[in-house]
Amino acid sequence: MLLFKNTGTKKGIMKKVFTTAWLILIVIVQPSLAQTVTKSAKVGNSIYELVYNNKDNSVYVATTRGNAEKPTIYQLSADDLSVKDSIVLQTAAFGLGINQVTQTLYGTATRGGGVVPVDLKNKKELPLISNGTEESHTREVVVDEANNKIYVSDVRGGVWVIDGKTNTFSHMLKGIAGATGLAINPKVERLYAISKNKVIFYALRADVIIDSFTTGGEGAINLVLDTKRNHLFVSHQGSGTVTVLDAENGSLLKTIPAGDGALGITYSPEKDRVFVANRGAGSVTIINAADYSVADNVVSGSLPNTVVTDDKGNAYISNKAKGGGRPKPGEKPQPSNDPDGDMVIKISL
Repeated sequence: MLLFKNTGTKKGIMKKVFTTAWLILIVIVQPSLAQTVTKSAKVGNSIYELVYNNKDNSVYVATTRGNAEKPTIYQLSADDLSVKDSIVLQTAAFGLGINQVTQTLYGTATRGGGVVPVDLKNKKELPLISNGTEESHTREVVVDEANNKIYVSDVRGGVWVIDGKTNTFSHMLKGIAGATGLAINPKVERLYAISKNKVIFYALRADVIIDSFTTGGEGAINLVLDTKRNHLFVSHQGSGTVTVLDAENGSLLKTIPAGDGALGITYSPEKDRVFVANRGAGSVTIINAADYSVADNVVSGSLPNTVVTDDKGNAYISNKAKGGGRPKPGEKPQPSNDPDGDMVIKISL
């Protein structure tokens, strides 16, 4: 209730009432800034990462068992998350990257130490790509579409370079000892890699490390480039924070609280927002890229893992399932029976 002092005249009182009424009306019609999950869908078993394909307006989701207990890539409608098609694989894919130009999907065969290319036009798995070692632990994929090169983080090795024309291993980037998250700016031919709680700045043309900087948090895992301002947003599983770094000199611009186990992260240029999947908190943090303020925290489901956006700024999140666990050799995989796991959700701003 709004209180005001009597002015002593009827006209004065009516003026105050009229002004107060308009203030109340403004408060009532102010639109809510809260975001909600607009769509959700249960997808296969043992869900991992996903990508958005603007050529067919689809979300492709990697599951290590699918519904037939075989590794399966599901193609979902980006509109309502209904299953449009599926591709059964011989080798399970975990992390995903996509070349929109060649319509080739690249999945990290983490357990097999390689990369699984998939021809999306023909819905066909192509021969496994290996770097010739048995110690590889492939994790994330980023694609330089202009030059048809694919970069793969290897927790044990560094960063792979794959020739997209032949889908064969080319070489390792020099001097990077192990890597988790990757980001690329093809316009200036620079790659950013997280290695041992540092961000490595790498000049791709010169094939050399430019510099390295601390990430400003604990347990740095993934990062994304804000192309408008040339800023890096880094997620930290240990501290549950996102740090903002200048992508030119590595200076720390801001530390933003996100959520427990901050993991997957992406940037939407259409909405100028950064989305963070907080695996431990079961939420997605939405950050204004312009001023680093937190716009919202949305309840996601069990163990949110990866987040991507489409060309309209809608966000899609993969939620892993609790329980189930990895079967022992010879055992049949068991479903987790987690109602909020193995699920893809859509958030529309």
